[in-house]
Amino acid sequence: MERIGILGGTFNPVHVEHVALAKNALEELKLDKLFVMPTFISPHKNSAPAPAEDRINMLKIAFSGEEKIIVSDYEIQKQGKSYTYLTVEYFKNTFDAKLFFICGGDMLTNFKTWKYPERILNACDLAVFGREEVFTDYEKEKKYFKEQFNKDFIRLSYKGNNASSTKIRIYSSLGLPLLGIAPNGIEEYIKQKGLYCGDVYTQFVKKYLPEKRLRHTANVINCALNKAKELNLDTEKVRISATLHDCAKYIDHTKVKGFVLPKDVPAPVVHSFLGAFIAEKYLGVDDQEILDAIRFHTSGKANMTLLGKLIFVADMVEEGRDYEGVEYLRELYEQEDFEKCFVECLKEEFLHLLNKKQRIYFETINAFEYYVKD
Repeated sequence: MERIGILGGTFNPVHVEHVALAKNALEELKLDKLFVMPTFISPHKNSAPAPAEDRINMLKIAFSGEEKIIVSDYEIQKQGKSYTYLTVEYFKNTFDAKLFFICGGDMLTNFKTWKYPERILNACDLAVFGREEVFTDYEKEKKYFKEQFNKDFIRLSYKGNNASSTKIRIYSSLGLPLLGIAPNGIEEYIKQKGLYCGDVYTQFVKKYLPEKRLRHTANVINCALNKAKELNLDTEKVRISATLHDCAKYIDHTKVKGFVLPKDVPAPVVHSFLGAFIAEKYLGVDDQEILDAIRFHTSGKANMTLLGKLIFVADMVEEGRDYEGVEYLRELYEQEDFEKCFVECLKEEFLHLLNKKQRIYFETINAFEYYVKD
């Protein structure tokens, strides 16, 4: 009997981890065929992906030369919401084969919320891979699967790193190279087709920030968006705040018409206040929560909103940061106690300023006393 795997996803767009995972699953599960299948509309995602034709074409580019890996347009042609139970039952009825549906450990923990999970497990076996930044309690899930479905899942050895489709979209919108995160040929295709071009906010920062600071901005956006869902935050507000947090980093505040610098703002904090002013007066941002997140992302302040805290923290722990103690802060960030991570970041910033004998802005002192001091 043939052994057939199904790897589904939005693939918006395909990234290097998709390719590595597919090749690993092909070998580890001893598959005769692996169908890579983009969804038409994912029932778990709200944002509209790139056109189906482009996602299919990029998958074909990424898997060219792989004879056992087949890009399937079944869910695209079927249209509507792409439910896994319908897909695996179609393949079960079409092929006389042992079926494996491949998914990430993060999906495993939500499997019980999928539509008709019992029907999925009747048609196929789940093969689960890990992700570096996601903790999954596999023993707990095994126990639940046994009790609920009287079935186990296969745990693949593959553990993916932090490459993601979101990161590719962010980097593309800021005109940054995709080396190391997108398969060969994908960056050229994205440029040719004008995909993931960004908006007025990304166009502004592309104009005023050098590549190194653009990369930092991209990493802050990606870092913040990775946490937004867990914190139940509006992802668009998170994206705008993170995109514009450093938008005024290299702009002379004395030459910006109408801007009045508040009294006693230290030089390293000036760009935060100027950034909020530019966001409001020049880019039309009228959401005060977003403006405050930009204004206080460097200094912090007492009684911050959750959005403000997220931008403050993401600015400190994004993957490009390299200072003593950052790995500890990243570990906290990847865990579920975000408030503890925020407090530790605030302490780190306060102690850094003390050690450097730099003048500490009164809002930072207020924040430290509000959140840290007993």
